[in-house]
Amino acid sequence: MKTGVIVLGLDSEFPGIRLVAKECADYLRKVGRKDVNVAYLRGEPYAEDVLRRMHRDGIDTFSILPLSVSEGRNTVWLMPASVLLPDNFGSWTIIDGKDIATRFATALGPDARMLDAILTEMGRPKQEEGVLLASRGSPHSTTAKTADYYLEGLRDAGWKAEWCADKHGTPVEDAIESLRSQGVDKTIVIPLYVAFEGPSSESIKKRISSTGMEVRFEKPVGRLPVFKEILDSKVPEGWRRARGTALARFTTLVVR
Repeated sequence: MKTGVIVLGLDSEFPGIRLVAKECADYLRKVGRKDVNVAYLRGEPYAEDVLRRMHRDGIDTFSILPLSVSEGRNTVWLMPASVLLPDNFGSWTIIDGKDIATRFATALGPDARMLDAILTEMGRPKQEEGVLLASRGSPHSTTAKTADYYLEGLRDAGWKAEWCADKHGTPVEDAIESLRSQGVDKTIVIPLYVAFEGPSSESIKKRISSTGMEVRFEKPVGRLPVFKEILDSKVPEGWRRARGTALARFTTLVVR
C-alpha cells in the first residue's frame, strides 16, 4: 500500500485560497507526510485529475483534506464528487480496475485548538471593544454550530461577541446593533473563512462599513498556524504504517 495526501481547496481563482493550500501542503511535507498534492473543486489543477495522476504514480490509498471551516454542501457533496466519491464518508473506488481506498476528512468545525489560538490572538478583552465572527453562512446546521462554539468561547473569556453571516444566519446589521447596545464602539472582525475574499466576503465588508462601526479585520482562521496543525491531525493515525486490515471499514464504489 502506498499512501498520498490531497489538500483540496474550493477555487483556484482566489489568491488567498491558493496561498492557504500551498502553506498547508508545505507544512504537511515538513512534518513528514509523503506525496502531498494540492487540488481544487473549481479551477486548476482539478481534483479528479490530481487523483488519477497520483494513482498512475502508484498511490492507492488517499487522505483527502478539504480546506473548509464548517460542513456544508461543498464538503458533503461537491468536493467528494470531485474525487470520485458519493459523499464525504470514506469509501473504496476503483480506477482502471484497481482498488483505491480513500478517507475524506471533516472540515475544521468546533476545535479547542483553534479556539485557544483565537483567544491568544485577541489578548485580554477591553471594555469598549467587541468581536464579530463573520461567515458566509449555510442552511447546513453545522455552520451555525461551528460559529456558536467559537462565539461562546469568546464570551466565556470576557469578550462582548456576536456572529453574523452573509446568508442563512444573523444579518451583519443586527449583529453590529447588538454590539452597540452592549456599549461597544470598536469591533474586531474575525472571519470564519479559509481566505477572506470573494463575493460573500466583499458583501460582509460593505455591510459592516455601512453601519458606521469602527472595525479592525483580523486574519481569517485559515491563516492561523494552528489551522495547518489541525489539518495534519485529520490524516488517519498511523497513516504511514497502515496495512490493508486498517482499511476494512471502507465501503465499495465502482467508478465507470
